[in-house]
Amino acid sequence: MTGIVLVTHKGVGESLRHQAELILGRDLRLTTVSIGGQTDPDAGLADLVGALAGSLDPGGAVILTDLPGATPHNLAVRAAARHGLPVVSGLNLPMLLKVITHADKPAFELAGLADLGGHQGIVSS
Repeated sequence: MTGIVLVTHKGVGESLRHQAELILGRDLRLTTVSIGGQTDPDAGLADLVGALAGSLDPGGAVILTDLPGATPHNLAVRAAARHGLPVVSGLNLPMLLKVITHADKPAFELAGLADLGGHQGIVSS
């Protein structure tokens, strides 16, 4: 199984996790890291590196962030570079569900599925 790490603004990752657990009817094995508006970047990076160390599975891990270019995403990119992990930004519920249901795939394949799931979840009527 590939690890799944959500690195988001405070409350976003926890909320998406909760909704995914309700939809799937089970507890999920993933890690959420919240970055608050007042988080010191160095402390946030240290917290994230520690969380990643505990989340790495034999299949690696994929990191999902909520907003490209924002502090959580920037810290995730820096931490991911230390472990050679993929980062996908633009986290939404369809993306998360796609990743959870395909967590048996290798990290970089899972990152591609995350991108696909996120895009497939955007529908204009």
